[in-house]
Amino acid sequence: MKINPQKIRKVLVIGLSCLGDMVMASAALWNLRLYLPSAKFTVWVGPRALGAVSEDPLWDEIFVYDRGGEFAGLPGRIKACKLMRLGSYDLVIDLRSTLMPLFSGAIYAPLWGLRECLLPKSLHEAERTLQAMTSIGVPIRIRQLRFYIPQELKELIQAKYTDKLQGRKLVIFNPGANWPPKRWPVDNFVGLGVKLISKYNAVIGVIGYSDEEERLGKQVLSALDKNSALDLTGKLPLKELGALLESSSLFVTNDTGTLHIGSAVGVPMVGLYGPSSPERYGPWGTRHRIVAPSLPCAPCIGKKCLYGDFACISKIKVEEVFNACEELLH
Repeated sequence: MKINPQKIRKVLVIGLSCLGDMVMASAALWNLRLYLPSAKFTVWVGPRALGAVSEDPLWDEIFVYDRGGEFAGLPGRIKACKLMRLGSYDLVIDLRSTLMPLFSGAIYAPLWGLRECLLPKSLHEAERTLQAMTSIGVPIRIRQLRFYIPQELKELIQAKYTDKLQGRKLVIFNPGANWPPKRWPVDNFVGLGVKLISKYNAVIGVIGYSDEEERLGKQVLSALDKNSALDLTGKLPLKELGALLESSSLFVTNDTGTLHIGSAVGVPMVGLYGPSSPERYGPWGTRHRIVAPSLPCAPCIGKKCLYGDFACISKIKVEEVFNACEELLH
């Protein structure tokens, strides 16, 4: 199916539930917006992924589509389909690959899943969405992920941390992840921080959003020199984090949503991977290094662990990560 831009006045994009997944889809959606500059765009997005699109002038209307709440189960899907029909959209794209667009009444209702199933399983998520977008006739003009940050906020962040940094390199650590097997051990983050402070006089900023991630972040911070540690744990607004990452020298992170924000803003990055696939979910479009364990069974998401503990990421040595950091800092 190829869409005719002359027939499209209203577009609905049904987005994804996770922040990182929504950011990885942003390059494809950006190209769709460029292809349909006069259309009105509505984006439905899950509560956790809202930060990926909020405040972005590309989108005319943003609606929180909570499949675990108001739109849960079959009654929720029926309600969503009724809303789609009331919207009188000309094009409906469902990034979740469901059959819902077929019930929208739209002129164009491509089934995303049929396009994705023909692509290699190892293809990066950002590239998969771009390829699916080309299948409906959208030309690819830009291959960059997008995370919108207002210019005034960028300037505010620069001023806010000037005194703390005093011209020193800022390196941000993310020791958290939504699944424990994706987390590089806290002691390793501490050892890496000590090395970066010693050799580069770096300031180590540590982030952590959930209560558990905040606890991990505090452990890292408590073991570092106070004059070289910057506490960014807690509910740091995502736009502020994006602005801070954009101005940082380096980002060292586990595989989680903020990794993809780092990709979008272009910070040099070291990605730490164990059971998940860096080929499919790794950094995209920014200078980076991937560090993963040298095990024949990794990555293994969706499989039974041969060792029973999914502890492969803990086998990554501090020296390996430090060497990757040095390559990017130089």
